[in-house]
Amino acid sequence: MSFVSLDKPLGDYVDIVLARAIDETIRRQRIASGGAVTALLTFMLERGYVDGVVVAKRVHGLQAELVIAKSRREILEAAGNKWSVLPYTTRLREALHDESLKSIALVGLPCQAQFLWQMKTYPLLETDFVSKIYFIVSLFCLGTFATEAFIDLLKLKYGLKPEKISAVSLEKNYIKISYNKSEKRIPLAELLPYIQTGCLTCSDYAGVFSDISAGLSENYPGYTVLILRCEKAVKLVNEAKANGYIEVEKANLDVIEEIETKARGKIVRATRYMSLLL
Repeated sequence: MSFVSLDKPLGDYVDIVLARAIDETIRRQRIASGGAVTALLTFMLERGYVDGVVVAKRVHGLQAELVIAKSRREILEAAGNKWSVLPYTTRLREALHDESLKSIALVGLPCQAQFLWQMKTYPLLETDFVSKIYFIVSLFCLGTFATEAFIDLLKLKYGLKPEKISAVSLEKNYIKISYNKSEKRIPLAELLPYIQTGCLTCSDYAGVFSDISAGLSENYPGYTVLILRCEKAVKLVNEAKANGYIEVEKANLDVIEEIETKARGKIVRATRYMSLLL
């Protein structure tokens, strides 16, 4: 396991691929990304690798909660981008008191993946807790917003009611907000002051402490970029492909360069903000 650097912005990995779900139900729901993560989680659950999948589920507008999905339907219900900040550690420990869960997969952000990896690698009093963690998926992340300040901006400047927002996604240099069957694009540069301070000092874009990192490529809509960081990840993807859950192809050099550029940008941003705080 390595930390990120400008020379190695994606950390260690075995392979990078483009993938998408074969199931049309998943693909219709996840048009932008291809739904490969949803398909992989479904495969792990249906093939008995895990008893449950810990994911964030949208509840209302920009609000979300941490849930354990134990069926294909529950995984589908939780699919999609979430932009709210969740009490991840507390909710996760509460959820894992469920004694019926022997093995779980978790989907989170790079900071959450690092927390989980550290717990697995250097267990203290959490041995029973970490022994249940079978697989960690990290989503690419530029940062999360300070929820209340972000909501105030949407209300006061753009007249958007948070409860009527159906989706928020990153598109090139804009945040795309789906609202009342219409779309609103806000320049990412305008939203930078509303990103959490901790996110501004975080240098990990691609989630180097996970088993698989997943995100989007602007040049390949309809596909999910998967960074396979260990042999277990390679085996999982190959099995899911062989069993008809996903389509997989080798990522082209332009995909890797695109992700590396974004990852280096986050490293530079984190270095700059850290220098301001010190």
